[in-house]
Amino acid sequence: MRKAFFLFCLLCSVFFAGPAPRAAAAEGTVLEFWELAVGEELMRSLLDRFERQNPGIQVRFQQLSYDFGLEKIITAIAAGNPPDVIQLGTDQVPQFSSTGVLQDLTDDLAPIRDRYLMWDTVTYQGRIYGMPWLAGTRILFYNRDLFVRAGLHPDRPPATWEELKKAAEKIDRLGPDIKGFGIHVGEPYSPWQEFLPFAWGNGAEVLDSTWERSRLTEPAMVEALTFYRSLKPFSLIERQSQVNQNFTEGKLGMQISGAWNFRGIPRANPTLNYGVGLCPKPSASHGTPAAFAGGEVLVVSRLSKHREAALKLIRFLADQEQTMTIVEAQRNVTPTVESAVQNPYYQSRPKERLFFEQVRWAVPPPAHPEWGKIQERLTRMVEEVIFNDMEPAAALAQAAGRVDEILQAREHHGRFSDTIFFTGLGAACAVGWGIWAFLKRRRNGKRVKLPRRDVATASVFISPFVITFLVFQMIPLLHSLFLSFSRYNLLSSEISFVGFSNFWEVLSDVDFRNALWHTLIFALGTIPFTMVLALFAAVLINTKVPFKQLYQAGMFLPVATSVIVIATIFTYLYAPGGVTNRMLEFFHLPVPEPSWLLNKQLALPAIMVMSVWASFGYYMVLFLAGLQTIPIELYEAASIDGANEWQKFRYITLPQLKPILLLAVVINTIRTLQVFPEIFTMTQGGPLGATTTVVWYLYEAGFKHFEMGRAAAVGYLLFLITMILSWLQTKLFKVEEGS
Repeated sequence: MRKAFFLFCLLCSVFFAGPAPRAAAAEGTVLEFWELAVGEELMRSLLDRFERQNPGIQVRFQQLSYDFGLEKIITAIAAGNPPDVIQLGTDQVPQFSSTGVLQDLTDDLAPIRDRYLMWDTVTYQGRIYGMPWLAGTRILFYNRDLFVRAGLHPDRPPATWEELKKAAEKIDRLGPDIKGFGIHVGEPYSPWQEFLPFAWGNGAEVLDSTWERSRLTEPAMVEALTFYRSLKPFSLIERQSQVNQNFTEGKLGMQISGAWNFRGIPRANPTLNYGVGLCPKPSASHGTPAAFAGGEVLVVSRLSKHREAALKLIRFLADQEQTMTIVEAQRNVTPTVESAVQNPYYQSRPKERLFFEQVRWAVPPPAHPEWGKIQERLTRMVEEVIFNDMEPAAALAQAAGRVDEILQAREHHGRFSDTIFFTGLGAACAVGWGIWAFLKRRRNGKRVKLPRRDVATASVFISPFVITFLVFQMIPLLHSLFLSFSRYNLLSSEISFVGFSNFWEVLSDVDFRNALWHTLIFALGTIPFTMVLALFAAVLINTKVPFKQLYQAGMFLPVATSVIVIATIFTYLYAPGGVTNRMLEFFHLPVPEPSWLLNKQLALPAIMVMSVWASFGYYMVLFLAGLQTIPIELYEAASIDGANEWQKFRYITLPQLKPILLLAVVINTIRTLQVFPEIFTMTQGGPLGATTTVVWYLYEAGFKHFEMGRAAAVGYLLFLITMILSWLQTKLFKVEEGS
């Protein structure tokens, strides 16, 4: 028994053991650095240079992706194991600094403040929490050849709103395939990043100085949005990537875009004759040429044990020599060092040098911790005006109400560490164990006693499953249930109990109700077609047709392919220049405007078509297996009685397939209610929330806003809905079977 107990403990220790601690440097300090903006090889060469200049410091570097990097950073912070130095976006600093996970660098960076730009992007409540590193502002790009064709001066880009509108109108007249300006839609960030500079340049602000109310309904903001809407008749209304592509192909007169074009345009179209200019201001005598102040900053984690070494690293990376190395290699960013404008690189490249002047007029978004939610309302506001032709004043009033709700959200008190869950779970297990032991001692009667050796051996063999089930299923299940009744700050690991507030807020949220409606439409619109198509294919393959196995493999192939890959392919098929539109043009059918995935009425049906095509092969295999279990004697007897093929299918095939059909419908229902990869890849919930489903709503709550309590509540509501629908389907099939 002791040996078995020892083996059990050894197995537990191996299972629960974390990764071995990374070996420290032979001498000196080891820094962990995570970043996203610079290529891996280039960054490694810069860090090697740093290590040569600082022999006592070793830097362990990890390259993250923009798609999932933020989630990994926050997970590391929540786990108490963040890197020492982290790269963040300018709009992420307030969220991190407000929770106390970043070190205050105000005094450390004070001596070099006059040498760098964009300090507002790393400032929260008057304190500095990071180092401005690489600027990512926007300027006006224009096609010089189209300017000449439209009778405009190729060396005079529009400097005011009126000049911009007139230029867009003249270029738009050049032909049906040419547009004057590009308006960004269909993405979480680019719509507000393109619009707000017009408002900032007109003197408008998003929030008041106290951050208690919005200023969206003020005349300057209404005037800016009204002008922005006036550009719509002459504009290409598409995602930023498509706008960039059309400009590169010479089909777009003007766009407001970033420095990445200096690298992308020569690669895609080296002959494109383009120019650049500052963003237009309201008039020659009023306003400023404002732009969005984006980019990358370097911060130091509060838990870093190597503050001085981390400061050395961020000063080194932000130095002119290093930033110019990055600029020359990538040509998609601008240094924040003011003296870099005198570098020979910029002296010989006047187009790129213009970014320095634009950076001086760049405005960062308000440093509010809830800016992530606020920017969603601004994007929705812009798309309401562009897609639905809502009056600017009405759209701004609607957005102002939602923003005010965010600003005035009640702060929940009574916070404590999230370790209370594990403490409580441990206490509950201890109490449960004690009760079980007490009842075991008091149990009377004879019991069948197994040999101790057999019990010990069985325990050792079953322990991997038990431990895996407890650690990866039971504990997360209980933890998520615990979180659904609390507000949980993932960054600070603080919890406050709120009872059923999360459930009530979710159910009363119009966005959740819309997401639930879209999910039900998706299920009702795909399940019948998927089942009918799968059953038809199974019956066809079950007959003696030539190349039967080839058909079967071809229909099953999409099931074996990643949903992300299929969704990416269909995104290109649905693009303005994709195969779908080309086929419509070939048959002289109207092409949807805006394009499929940006059309509020067509986006969800387009994804549904893709889902049916990608999934019916799986259910075809299920039905085929069921068909091959039906006794052939039943069909022979029916033939003798004179039954035709339809009668055989109706009175023999369908009744015999009822168990398989029930299984397929339930599985498909569960899958469609959890639809996510398609939405994530193709639309990200847009346009105007037309493809927001319950799981996408959950994803945004949990992994964009990091409201884990709200996300857990959504998960349990979805679980309840799935259970009810599955139960109803089971009952429905039983009723039909009984009849």
